[in-house]
Amino acid sequence: MKFSQFNAIIPHSGKFALYNSFTQKVIFLEETLKDILQAALNENIDALNEVHPTFYNYLIKQEFIIENNIDEVDKVKKLVKKYDENTDSFLLTINPSMNCNFKCWYCYETHVKNSRLNAEMIKKINLFINKTANKEGIKVFTLSFFGGEPLLYFKKEVIPIIDTYVDACRANGLKPSIYFTTNGYLINDEFIAYFKNKGISCGFQITLDGYKEQHDLVRFVSANKGSYEEIIKNVKLLISNNFPVRLRINYTDKNIIGTHKIADEFNDLPKDIKQRNLLMDYQRVWQDDKIDNTFDVIDDNINKITDAGVNVTSTYSPNNVKNSCYADKRNSAVINYNGDLFKCTARDFTTIKRAGYLSDDGTLVWENNYLERRMSAKFNNKPCLSCKIMPLCNGGCSQHAMEHLASGLDYCVHHGDENKKMQIVKTKVDEIIEA
Repeated sequence: MKFSQFNAIIPHSGKFALYNSFTQKVIFLEETLKDILQAALNENIDALNEVHPTFYNYLIKQEFIIENNIDEVDKVKKLVKKYDENTDSFLLTINPSMNCNFKCWYCYETHVKNSRLNAEMIKKINLFINKTANKEGIKVFTLSFFGGEPLLYFKKEVIPIIDTYVDACRANGLKPSIYFTTNGYLINDEFIAYFKNKGISCGFQITLDGYKEQHDLVRFVSANKGSYEEIIKNVKLLISNNFPVRLRINYTDKNIIGTHKIADEFNDLPKDIKQRNLLMDYQRVWQDDKIDNTFDVIDDNINKITDAGVNVTSTYSPNNVKNSCYADKRNSAVINYNGDLFKCTARDFTTIKRAGYLSDDGTLVWENNYLERRMSAKFNNKPCLSCKIMPLCNGGCSQHAMEHLASGLDYCVHHGDENKKMQIVKTKVDEIIEA
């Protein structure tokens, strides 16, 4: 028998939590039992059977101790394949433009003025939409808009695509599912009326860069006018009309403090509307990827946001196998305004970096075997294969995996910081307790 690779022991509420990141099971141990277990681990886990057979057999029953011949990494690989190779759904993301009405310092994209969909490209996209909706076995077809700012040319270039998509979905018994990643500044009553007249809703991710003062230093209309108040007003408009919003809080060590006050902006809305339609999501600005003690600051803000009646989440609770990144999935694609194909939206959309193109007949053409190379990129990184939280982290996304595989260097998305990993374990244990 062996102690599962995916077990972790952490102090918790005066006891010790034994947690398994694959089974999502947790048990709490008194210090005496924890010491007995660790003593056995230092020798041979089977020695525990001689010291405390009841405890030993219980750990076997709960899968904390497993048979020697079980390949735990292979179990994770099979689970990843189950989710990422699923072909009954498709996520299509479109960049209608690479232009934007803001210029945020951390944006990884190159803004391209006058970049927009032309009639020929809209025709190609609509051909692909009809093909996909008609494809045998498709049960879920999601349309997402990114950019740039996807609402810049909404009437002329986005509406014709949505109209085709909604008609294609309804003709094939599919429920339309539309999502926008936007800065939220251009949303108005006319925009909402369009969707209501179509009889559909859509979801949004809208970003704030901290509370008002910090946000307006980053995202502003002019030197004398910030964007915070307008964005908050538009978020209220959306959620009051039953459009769900993920309010992404891009944080750094400088703007994290006081972000809980954002939740107070929605105090005038009914609690049920906030609970149903609003989720605040903390995401660190990746250029500010420091190893620091922001966990406590985030926890404090999250507690205050929860007290204000708003749902909240953070990146410290990953579930990257069952909820892997859209770009990890075979059935996903990003079409740029010029027809270039990509998998990931978190990269610069330049033609030299494209993964393929959209053909004249509306077919996705992946160049240089890109799709297959990406789908097989994971599980080549040695540190991941021996990690306790592999079933949670999954080695990051396939974009990370491809880039590091090309460099030949080992990596860890948590910088190999065991404290950071154990903080993730603590978050998971807390979630299990609260469920």
